[in-house]
Amino acid sequence: MLEDARFSVGDAVRVTRNVRNDGTFPGAERGELLVERGQVGYVRDVGTFLQEHIIYSVYFLEVGRMVGCREQELIDASAPWVESRFEVRDRVTPVRRLAVKGTVVAEPGALGEVLRVLRESDPPLYEVRFPGRTLQVPERALQALAAEVPPVTDEEVERFYHAHPERFQCGETRTVRHLLITVNEDFAENRRERAWARAQELVQQLAAQPSGFAAAAERYSECPSALHGGLVGRVPPGQLHAELDSVVFAMDPGTVVGPVETAMGLHVVYCEQIHPPETVPLERVRETIRSTLQEQRAREVRRDRAEMATQGGPHDGALD
Repeated sequence: MLEDARFSVGDAVRVTRNVRNDGTFPGAERGELLVERGQVGYVRDVGTFLQEHIIYSVYFLEVGRMVGCREQELIDASAPWVESRFEVRDRVTPVRRLAVKGTVVAEPGALGEVLRVLRESDPPLYEVRFPGRTLQVPERALQALAAEVPPVTDEEVERFYHAHPERFQCGETRTVRHLLITVNEDFAENRRERAWARAQELVQQLAAQPSGFAAAAERYSECPSALHGGLVGRVPPGQLHAELDSVVFAMDPGTVVGPVETAMGLHVVYCEQIHPPETVPLERVRETIRSTLQEQRAREVRRDRAEMATQGGPHDGALD
């Protein structure tokens, strides 16, 4: 699944939705706003949840927080960005009848889901899926849909957790830091011979004094993670570049090795800690399970409403 990830460690991304604490972020109240939509951060880690969703750990410099984001909540930081009332996955309804070539295709109250925000326009247009139709709709013609899906209870969350113990098994993971020296023949300090010499010198220094790794990464690393002492995060097998992965999971805790070459450049690697396999505690995943079940319930509502709709078969259209 991770091979399908749109973003990689080090990529600059923009969050398209307000992100609030689901109960798993330490030091913040449940429901507290963690990151406002539109802010830019850097991918520090890529993983999955319930083997269904790709999750990115993104560090947002403006607020100084590492926040977990789903792939559909992120866009490339260089992509066009226009402020909008709605975002992908928001549920909306028309404020007036919507018609294509004189035929009404969506009435006020009809359930729609935002599939895409077209930011080339200002204000933006929205690609919205209604029962039987997918339409491009201007912002002025939409409003938020009042909640109509029964909330998932704590009992339902706990029942799901205990019914699927295999989904919450976490294998061995390792907390890793790295220091990157890029190879670039256009710059004297980064020509291959000199880059290797610099990396080897750093390996020797840091192997003798691993406690200085974070400070060295902040000073010498050419990766955005340098801002955080080179911290890659807590990673499972198979998440890093293959060259790094084979090295990291053969290391003893507290050791420094390298240089390890990947397409990014030369890495000096520090295995800070080894975490043995464990069952993820319910409290750590309670709100994520709740969100997943709530989405499933909302999909069921949409499916039921689509079956009741009287429109014809699927057809993509644009409004009159």
